[in-house]
Amino acid sequence: MSTSAKDKCEQCGAAIPASSAGRLCPACLLAGALEPTEDGGRTLSVGPAESLSLYGPSQFPCEFGGYRLLGLLGRGGMGTVYEAEQFATGRRVALKMLGRQLDSPEMRQRFLREGRLAAGVNHPNSLYIFGSEEIEGLPVITMEIAGGGTLKDRLKECGPLPVAEAVDAILDVISGLESASANGVLHRDIKPSNCFVSPEGSVKVGDFGLSVSTLARTDTFVTAHGKIMGTPAYASPEQLRGDALDVRADIYSVGATLYTLLTDRAPFEGDNAVQVVANAVNQKPKPMTQLRQDVPSGLERVVARCLAKEPGGRYADYATLRNALLPFSSREPEPAPMKIRSSAGWIDYLLAFLPVYVVLMLTVGGDRLFFEPHTERTFYSARYYLVLFGVGFLYFGIVEGIWGAGLGKRLKGLRVVRTNGQPPGIARALLRIIMPIGCIEAVRVPLTLATLPAGDWTGPQIVWFIVAANICAWIPVLLTLTARRANGFATIWDVVSGTRVVVKPQGTLRPPIELAVQPKNSVEEAGSLGPYRITEEIVPGKWIAATDLVLRRRVWLLRRDGSGPSLARRDLARPGRLRWLQKAETTEATWDAFEATEGVAFSSLVEGDTRLPWSSLRHWLHDVASELWDATGDQTLPVELSLDHVWITAQGHAILLDVAWPGVQTGAERIPIGDLAGQQRFLNAIGTCVESTSCPLHARGVLQNLEEAKFEKLSFLTGTLRGLLDRPAEVTKAIRAGSIFMLALYSWILVLVGVYGDGDQQWNNSLGGLVMIPALVVLGVVALAQLLEFPFRSTAGHAIFRLAVVDAKGERADRTKLYVRWAIVWLPLLAPLSFAAILFRRGESAAFAVALIALLLWLSAAVYAVIRPNRGLHDRLAGTWVVRQ
Repeated sequence: MSTSAKDKCEQCGAAIPASSAGRLCPACLLAGALEPTEDGGRTLSVGPAESLSLYGPSQFPCEFGGYRLLGLLGRGGMGTVYEAEQFATGRRVALKMLGRQLDSPEMRQRFLREGRLAAGVNHPNSLYIFGSEEIEGLPVITMEIAGGGTLKDRLKECGPLPVAEAVDAILDVISGLESASANGVLHRDIKPSNCFVSPEGSVKVGDFGLSVSTLARTDTFVTAHGKIMGTPAYASPEQLRGDALDVRADIYSVGATLYTLLTDRAPFEGDNAVQVVANAVNQKPKPMTQLRQDVPSGLERVVARCLAKEPGGRYADYATLRNALLPFSSREPEPAPMKIRSSAGWIDYLLAFLPVYVVLMLTVGGDRLFFEPHTERTFYSARYYLVLFGVGFLYFGIVEGIWGAGLGKRLKGLRVVRTNGQPPGIARALLRIIMPIGCIEAVRVPLTLATLPAGDWTGPQIVWFIVAANICAWIPVLLTLTARRANGFATIWDVVSGTRVVVKPQGTLRPPIELAVQPKNSVEEAGSLGPYRITEEIVPGKWIAATDLVLRRRVWLLRRDGSGPSLARRDLARPGRLRWLQKAETTEATWDAFEATEGVAFSSLVEGDTRLPWSSLRHWLHDVASELWDATGDQTLPVELSLDHVWITAQGHAILLDVAWPGVQTGAERIPIGDLAGQQRFLNAIGTCVESTSCPLHARGVLQNLEEAKFEKLSFLTGTLRGLLDRPAEVTKAIRAGSIFMLALYSWILVLVGVYGDGDQQWNNSLGGLVMIPALVVLGVVALAQLLEFPFRSTAGHAIFRLAVVDAKGERADRTKLYVRWAIVWLPLLAPLSFAAILFRRGESAAFAVALIALLLWLSAAVYAVIRPNRGLHDRLAGTWVVRQ
């Protein structure tokens, strides 16, 4: 500080800055700021021209070390936060200081540890730590400033937040905490006052004062002085008990914070801290619907699960919690296309009606189930028929009415909602299934009653009954022809029931990368450069790796050529670029310090013609496109870029480096990116690194347009790439199993009940007959059907589950390959089964053994295809791959 020797602090006798007209030094002002006030520590927003002080408006601004204090932002349990301007960089920051009355070796260690832990978290939804230092004996942490106050302030100003706004805020908090968890940090003190709002409206996690590394849990919830260092109303029961903690403790606090945002009340209250702790450990929170009527019941269940007393009852990770909350966010759900709806509806229809159909066919027979209601024409004769539909309707009423989706829609990532986004309820769900079934029965029953007589039927009459039933089954299909993208693919029963089928929003997981141990250039005598200790010379004299000893954070030091980064580049705070921290000067040169992230150069991942799976590359391509778009606006892009400028972090994020990474064998081509054509060319260089046999068909068109530079604006390309993140990228085991087994199993059941479905028949057939006859019929029909489907270059199973067969170039396999693939799949099975059938008719005892061996071998190959869903054994032999459409 600049001081005047004649001015002494009335409290401690220290010199007062000449610029200050007050009677206390800044240190005593900071100490006094920690005393409790009537506002309860409310965060105060301070404009650049305003001055705020506990002891008079003349005390701000004032100088403190290398900073100019501009105003008070707020107070916490461990310190006071000021808005400040850093002289060296001109950067506006939040300066957090430990007060003198809390200054002890233990508290100082805790305070500096907060800086170290928070410095290890770099995420858009976490307050960034620029540095930590000691100024005139006071520990200071310099962090990113969030000018929108906290969620606690928002509650005071507005009361309970709208549901979507509250969920959006918590989703931001989850993203920040997920990044902290990935770096081995538990926050342990999530509450509304520790969630900061940026001017753009996003929420950032801050105040890591109680955070701990997941590798060490020696900290206690209460300090040695007996002070509670957190808020019991938001702490998990195991944290209050002092038990070992994991990520589920923070998930509890997230649920408690969301509870408060929706109700403006903490989940547990009491006259004092002891009572709050007792209630939190032993009591259940009051249901939110008793405090607020418009909270969806599904959201209340999500919060209740977060607030489970035992960790095992909560969500296991942030990804699962995010997916549970996304349906209640402001994110507009995407209408489900009719192709996906029809396949999901068909699966749900089978699950609803097929089990009871099989049971009735095997117990009472087809005559009593289908024919007697039309031949006897009494209500009693239709009892089994009514049971069939009753059980099916019950399935849809429960799974769609209460949970929003049956297994088929869940498998396809769909859900049924009302127009307000909530589950439809049992009545609407029943209406949704009764309408299409009613359209069939309203035509079929009067038609058969009018054209067929009562009493016994002849063969042609039975055939007409079956033909009429199959024709009428297409009536709901015709009614769906009015569904268009323009009307959200709404069918008649959607409109009448006030519901819609949407794609369930889900967060996308980024596959992390495995880091190989890189050889380091030895540094004979590790020295210091400014506040950093040198650890490695990446490029001697130009690029140095170092460590911030206070924050224990890695940095990169780049020797400055010319005037250094622009002001816009120094202030840049996007996830697509490295943060500029400060400059470090020596007598020989000036160095720019950037944060260093664990990772690897993109070009090193594709050395030797190595190709990358689409599941990873799509994220990196979108990251780079987004940064290109943003950096074009603020003019912070280099003149040229190459693949060596792309850095992939250990968490799977792509970052653009200002300087090409030097640690690669051969330098990549440099591409001027001053115009849209150059930017598309650079992005295409990344896109061509995709493994073609893992690329879904829906992505190939986008990559083709990128290669031909057909996008008119970079924003169009970025938005298109963002949409690809929401579409399935990989063939999962469940999808592959469904495409292989579902149709075959369905057909086998139909044949089984058709052959053995006579209620009067005794079960005296041999096991060989039970296996052989349905297996031969089903597998023969399926094999013949696939053979006839190849002119369309797809099969029913692949069409239902949105799969496609491609060749080594990633293009749809031609018919020749499809026929070869068919022969590899079916001939090794059909030939032994046909031979076994001949033996069986002759009464040979070996027939069953031959059939069983052939079936087991075929099932083994099918199971292997499920385990390796992208390429089973038959695909390897045929030179094909299975990808998503």
